[in-house]
Order: sequence, then structure tokens, then C-alpha cells
Amino acid sequence: MRKRIAIALVPACALLGLAGCDKFIRGMGDDAGTEISAPEDTAPADQADATPAKEADIPVYAQAVSEEATIDWLAARDDVASNSGSDGNFMVAAQEGDAPPVPVMLPSGIVLPQGAESDVKFQPLSDGYFAFYPGTDYNIVVNGTNEIIGERTPGTTETPMRFIPTMSGAQVAFTKYGADYLIEFECTHADGQHADCISEEDALSIADSLVAVRSR
Repeated sequence: MRKRIAIALVPACALLGLAGCDKFIRGMGDDAGTEISAPEDTAPADQADATPAKEADIPVYAQAVSEEATIDWLAARDDVASNSGSDGNFMVAAQEGDAPPVPVMLPSGIVLPQGAESDVKFQPLSDGYFAFYPGTDYNIVVNGTNEIIGERTPGTTETPMRFIPTMSGAQVAFTKYGADYLIEFECTHADGQHADCISEEDALSIADSLVAVRSR
């Protein structure tokens, strides 16, 4: 009897849709109390064993921290007063407005190339200043800043001069009045990997000629 019913339902399945009738016909051959369970979804073997990827550790780099230096303005003003008669191209720093936040130190006794006086530059900055002096073999750039970058013993107002060779010339760094100063010597005719246009002795001599010419 069941076979007849199944045969009779085949034409009807064509009208109702194959998917639904297929499940219905298969269910007729089972016992009345048997339930047909849907197939369980199984993950592929490669996915089942897969574990969440661990996030890559992102390196943390220490950042340079700067702080504002405490300036000894009293000592700077005394030196400016005593250096008022020094020989040097100091008019470049005599500008209107507030003085830079550090004592202005400029080199004395520099011999400029003929006609280069107009190329001397002075620029106040929010943290200090820089001055530019053109030269034949090298240009001189004087930088002053009240920002302390790196370690420094608290209360330090003066440090010895340090000569530093560079790819483009040389530098001399030191601390005075609590401010940091850097004199750069940029070779105008650099040849090879290391420029050699000024000796350590000459660089230190020029740095030592810096005098305070302006203060708050």
C-alpha cells in the first residue's frame, strides 16, 4: 500500500518541487516514531584545528623628552654689559621686540668674505635663536636653545665644550647660563665621506670666541 502511495505522489512532486517531496518520500519508509534530524555542520579538518592567530607584539620605542632649562639671566646680563665693547658683527642681533628666551651668544673676531656682510642672518625662535655667518671654506651656524633633550644634572648651568666631527664638517656643543648652544661648521667644498675643512683646534677657538651680546 505504501508503494502505491509513493508512486502516486511522484507526479505531484514534479509540481510541488523536488526538494520538499524528496524529504517527504524518504520519511515514508521510516517508522512512525522516527524523527529525521538535519545533518550536522562539520568544519573542515584544517579549520577545526586552526587556532586564532596571536597578534604580533608591537615594539614600544622610548621617545626623547625635553624640558625647559632654567636660565641664569643675572650672569648673562653682567656678561652683556662687560662685552659691550667687544669687536664683532653683533648688530645682526639688535632687533626690535623681545629678546630670545636664551642669552644671545655670537662669535667675535670673525673675518667675513668681502661683500658677505649682507648675508649674515639672525633669526629668533620660540625656544632660542640661530645665526648664520657665510665663509670661504665653511659656513658657521650658531644655535641657542632653552630646551634640554636627554639627561642633564639638575642645576647645571655650564659644561665644557665638546668637538663633534660630522659628515658635512664639525660641531661644537656646550652649555652656558643654563642654555644649550651648538656651533655648526658646514664645509662649502665637502669631498669624500668625511668633510675636513676645519680642525678641532680651530673649531674650539671659534666657539670659545662667542660672547653674550643680548639678554633679557
